[in-house]
Amino acid sequence: MGRMRDLDKEETYLVDRKGLAVELRDLVGSGPTPADTQEGKASLPGPYGLLAYGEAWWVGRLLGLPEWTEEGTQFLLEGGYDLGAAQALGLVAETGKARLVRVELPPSPLNPYRYLRYILLAMGKAEALSQVDRLLLEERKRLGPEVPLEENPAKFLAFTLLERTPLFYAPGYPGLAEAAQGLFARIGKSLSLTPPPTALEFFLTGLEARHEQGDPLAAVLLGRGAEVGLAKEILESRVDTVAELPPPEDGASPLAQALALWYRLAWTAYYLALLYGVDPGDQEVLSRLREVT
Repeated sequence: MGRMRDLDKEETYLVDRKGLAVELRDLVGSGPTPADTQEGKASLPGPYGLLAYGEAWWVGRLLGLPEWTEEGTQFLLEGGYDLGAAQALGLVAETGKARLVRVELPPSPLNPYRYLRYILLAMGKAEALSQVDRLLLEERKRLGPEVPLEENPAKFLAFTLLERTPLFYAPGYPGLAEAAQGLFARIGKSLSLTPPPTALEFFLTGLEARHEQGDPLAAVLLGRGAEVGLAKEILESRVDTVAELPPPEDGASPLAQALALWYRLAWTAYYLALLYGVDPGDQEVLSRLREVT
């Protein structure tokens, strides 16, 4: 590659033509709020069903709600790229007894937070959202462009992953590895990998020959625990480098930890795009894809 770009210089950020850094900085508290929301009280009656598509898919994994409910509230998160499934299932849901609530946001790679925020408020889980927001705000203090490289874990990780293919592993957080893969594709304009459900077997067997051929892989281990420790032991001899991202606060809920790790990876993908000299914002071709799906 050419001259190494400096993440601590303003000129490096000129490629961010759509201002994604501002959106990242101001993410907490953004997005729609259910009508008649009162702190600690559900604005919509339970039980709840949740159909989540496109940019909202991770919310369904995070909350573990059933897709359908016969009564209460049926959420339909229309995040795009569903090939008409959301519209069709919305018509089905309208015939049921449950109240149908549709939520659709303007496209953004950061919408998983906004969809999650809406659902938590609608279910009266303001305390859970408050914990998520607190961890994100704590992360923000050390992730922004004004924080120098030596004090900024997202910038440092971006340099670690430069010219390497990340391999994400997050056994304690459902869907986080796949969500990270999406961030690095959409923001970082970079290929990354996630293992199959039999991850440890995959690490032990699937990477042996490829590493011998010099594949520049970087394992990114998210969280703590026995599985993460064993994965590190296996991967250290099979990839170029291993980056460990422990949860930002051990006492926080798994939901808050997952969002905080996701937020750090969003900043990392942003900086990686800058290091490659490409705009981290959405490309026009993505808008056309959304229109046809």
